[in-house]
Amino acid sequence: MLDDPTLLARYRAAMDGQAVGRMVPSLPYVDGVPADPRLRVRLTTARAVLETGEDVVTLSAAGSVFEFAPEAEAVLRPLVDGRTEDLGALAETAGLGLEDVAGLVQELVAGQAAVVGSLL
Repeated sequence: MLDDPTLLARYRAAMDGQAVGRMVPSLPYVDGVPADPRLRVRLTTARAVLETGEDVVTLSAAGSVFEFAPEAEAVLRPLVDGRTEDLGALAETAGLGLEDVAGLVQELVAGQAAVVGSLL
């Protein structure tokens, strides 16, 4: 196995999704992310891994694995790239409803993989 040229790349990818993020409370939004287009979101870890499949998009971040519909890739890609984005901009870019994007972000906040706030 040590002769496999993809071994290190596979190991790094596996470990990246397990990197624990910086714990940042999303106060006052710990119980729910409102559908506020000005609310900003970012991941808590810089080492998230986004994998796209035919029927599912998988985000490995902060030691958790999240599965979403393929349409979520347009919401997740800028976050995985390290950007802080407004919920409204993510909804517009992805062509999704603001409520749907807020729900997706709520899953990430609950899993401590993302933080939301108006001053990020």
